[in-house]
Formats: sequence, C-alpha cells, structure tokens
Amino acid sequence: MTSITKLFLILFSLLLWAHQVSALTMTAEETVRESTQEVLDRLHTDRDKLESNPKYIQVIVEELIVPHFDFVTMSHLVLGKHWHEISESRQICFIHGFKNLLVRRYADIFLGYDDKIIAYQPTEPAEEEGVVIVKQTITKPGEEAFFIEYPVRSGEYGWKVIDLVVEGISLLKSYHGTFQSEINKQGLQAFIHGFQECDDQSIKYDSQSMVIDTVLDFL
Repeated sequence: MTSITKLFLILFSLLLWAHQVSALTMTAEETVRESTQEVLDRLHTDRDKLESNPKYIQVIVEELIVPHFDFVTMSHLVLGKHWHEISESRQICFIHGFKNLLVRRYADIFLGYDDKIIAYQPTEPAEEEGVVIVKQTITKPGEEAFFIEYPVRSGEYGWKVIDLVVEGISLLKSYHGTFQSEINKQGLQAFIHGFQECDDQSIKYDSQSMVIDTVLDFL
C-alpha cells in the first residue's frame, strides 16, 4: 500500500468518524430539520433539472433522505407476522423493494415543499420506548396546513425514521393493510415475487446487504 493510499484511507476514516459523531450529537428534531433543509436547498439549486425531469427528485431523496430511514425495521413492521416466513434473501430483496416504493412516495411529497413555510411543533415521546415523534407543519398563504409526523428512534448511527405519518395516516399501517390483502389473494411467495427487486435475479446488493445481514440477525 502506497503512502498516498494510506493517507487517503486515514482521511476517509476521520471524515466518516466525524459524520457519525455529528449524527449522534444531534437531537431528533435537528436531524429532521437538517435533512429537510438540505432537500429544500437542492430543490432551489436544481430547479432546472427538476423542471426538465421531475423524477430527478427521487435522486435527491435517495441521496439526502434515505440515510435517515431505518428501512430494515420498516420492512419488518410492514410485513408483520410474515417477516419470519420468508428466507433471508427474500427479506433483503423486499427491503430494497419497499425502500424504492417509499422513495417514490416521499419524492412526491417533497415536490410539494417548494415555496412552502415549514414549522416544527415540540417533539413528543411515542408509546414505544426509545421512539419520539417529530412534528412538521407545511403551510402556504391561502392554503390549508399540511401535517407530517416522523416517528424516529435513536440508534448506533443517530436518529432514524421508522414510519411516516401524513395527515394522520401512517404509511406503514396503510401499506401493511394493502400488503396483507394482496398476500391473502395471491399468497406470500407470489406477493414477494411481485417486487421487481425480488424477481430480477441479476440485481445485486453486495455492499448494502452486508449491513442489512448484520441487522437481520437482531430481528
């Protein structure tokens, strides 16, 4: 290993450590505030890209929002009792499939953030231990307020969102009901196979799956 390579690895490790320390010292509201503001800034600077390609918002969400979501826990919760009825490889592909589904949904929400006023109400504890709810209100003169709640849980890498409650409707509960209905109709394996991420065997998850595999051991 050359000296330059060693120096690069040291600098990379220090940057990663600094990022993790910063995430761990932030409050739940600060985490949501910062990630939301980063998206708003990108909506402004990348306005031309978004006008020519509205789907570009998914790229922004993937880059700035996804790291703050606990998709392993969310996937476990949305499948409920069926989680342990599928193989680990199916769990992994479902996590990626459900993540992509939520990215598209959340991207649609963020497209409506531009030129809006965003306020925050006091964070409240949730019924589940270790979980708090960050409340966000989105308003625009002449329009009714729009409410979003972020149930977040503190972990090894800071606060992570484990659900998204839009106008009082939990996305997890909504999808859980929809998924359960489909599972009843077509069966669990057929339902899972219906996700492109579980159907296309050419899709690889090597780097991310290493992290997911570790978390799955605890579920």
